[in-house]
Amino acid sequence: MTAPRDTFIGEILVERDIISPDRMDGLLALKAEKGGSFVELLLSSEAVNEKQLWTAVAEAMDIAYLDPIPVADLDPSLIAELPISFAKSNRVLPINEGVDGVKVACTSPFDLGALDAVQAILGRPVVPQIASGEAILDAINTVYERRAGQDELGEKEGVEEEELTDLIDVEDEAPIIRWVNTLFFEAVKRRASDIHIESFEREVVVRYRIDGVLHHVKTAKKAFLASIISRVKILAKLNIAEKRLPQDGRIALKIAGKSIDVRVSTIPTSQGERVVMRLLDKQSVLHDVSDLGFLADHYTLFHSLIRRPHGIILVTGPTGSGKTTTLYAGLSQINTPDKNILTIEDPVEYDIEGIGQVHVNPKIDLTFSSGLRAFLRQDPDVIMVGEIRDRETAEIAIHASLTGHLVLSTIHTNDAPGALTRLVEMDIEPFLVASSLIGIQAQRLVRVLCPECKTLYEPEPEQLEEIGIVPGTAHILGDPPRSPLYRAGWEQLKPPPPLVPGKFMLYEASGCDACLGTGYRGRTGVYEMVMITDEIRMNVLRNADSNTIKKIAHAEGMISLRDDGARKVLQGITTIEEVLRVTHEDAA
Repeated sequence: MTAPRDTFIGEILVERDIISPDRMDGLLALKAEKGGSFVELLLSSEAVNEKQLWTAVAEAMDIAYLDPIPVADLDPSLIAELPISFAKSNRVLPINEGVDGVKVACTSPFDLGALDAVQAILGRPVVPQIASGEAILDAINTVYERRAGQDELGEKEGVEEEELTDLIDVEDEAPIIRWVNTLFFEAVKRRASDIHIESFEREVVVRYRIDGVLHHVKTAKKAFLASIISRVKILAKLNIAEKRLPQDGRIALKIAGKSIDVRVSTIPTSQGERVVMRLLDKQSVLHDVSDLGFLADHYTLFHSLIRRPHGIILVTGPTGSGKTTTLYAGLSQINTPDKNILTIEDPVEYDIEGIGQVHVNPKIDLTFSSGLRAFLRQDPDVIMVGEIRDRETAEIAIHASLTGHLVLSTIHTNDAPGALTRLVEMDIEPFLVASSLIGIQAQRLVRVLCPECKTLYEPEPEQLEEIGIVPGTAHILGDPPRSPLYRAGWEQLKPPPPLVPGKFMLYEASGCDACLGTGYRGRTGVYEMVMITDEIRMNVLRNADSNTIKKIAHAEGMISLRDDGARKVLQGITTIEEVLRVTHEDAA
């Protein structure tokens, strides 16, 4: 079936004797048979060139045809409102504002999706004017390069800090803008790390991730979904007309005096688009190693590892378990003027003064492996690789450690012993794994009990049994480690004081205004650390499985994730429920 628009274009071209009636009938029949764009068919068949086509359409529709585009007449304020990525992908460019609205150059006046998107971004009616795609791209490059050049010359110096308006001071009357601004303000107020905007059949649901747990905070009518998503996309400089593909972007905000960097991710779902935003406080102070929640033994072990001259230290755990924070803390601890420290990350979350940080960019083939290879020519002392994802990255990291560099990285496994077998499964020779690794740390994050409202209670025997606590024993000490590598820190441990004479009591979550009724405020880590001893090296060389290595590590003095969690329960830091929640898969 021939679309009315195709018939309209065909009639215009035939009336002007650009294409014969017979050939036009053949092209329309071919389009009806194969589908696709009739304009693309016309151009690819060379029945008409782009200028002939759109000049004829412009005359018939009484629309201006721009050849060339008057770059000198472009309004800079309109250009500033339209993201360059959107302008290029949709081949649109605002020219200037007239009586009827903003004149917008486009390749096709029939592309209503792109024109509606421009109208939404500018907040004003648009008047289409036709130009060739090549002419629009040339004009886009010219005007946006001119703006970039002005910034480099200092005409907009300090734009990021000076032009960021604090959301608290915004008094915009647009309901959607106010609604989205409130989302950000409330998220920062509640210490949320992520904002989820989710579309369902009848409503839009917003959830905040606070201390690692999602909380339902508000809803909106489904009719407002498109406007909410468009507002977020405009802030993130994404293509608001593209609703079929995932997109990623960033937003710079200022909320209550804090500079917040927001990483935005959108995906299409059967019920509409879904958005997740990760909030990063750019002014937050990096954690010191002593602030990570290590008990004395783990602190001593980690402190000794990051001061080794060479070798590989791996931190493992699921997404959101604080691996990057741990690596940053370790780097900050050893960041001195006599060391050259380089990192390659995806993305660079926090800037550390005195350290060279590189953001991976697969589009230009800057991957973990290629960046790591380049690092070896930069005379580094310490290298941090955001994640070991493949054999090539692992091999280069091992080569770097064996040639006198300290390498810190992360890898995804359920526990610390599993990282050894994971590397072997990547086809890394066991002798290279055994000779390069010096320590592996697994970790999870548990919520910390609110100090304002936590209350004492007497736990049930079943609860204690599940987490491995035996009343009346100094569980926090355990048996002396067999390996001397674990012993120094262990000797500094102290058993928790008795809370109620004659009763075995623990703390539980209650809830108050200070913790927003959750009973928890903040998070801390539970850790499992494997030191690579001679016995473990021998078993790696024999291709031993992870269970065998785990048993050896336990015998030598390794404290499991669940046991470390139990120690923090006894100290009143967290609860049995929290430890079981994050270490469920790691139970012995």
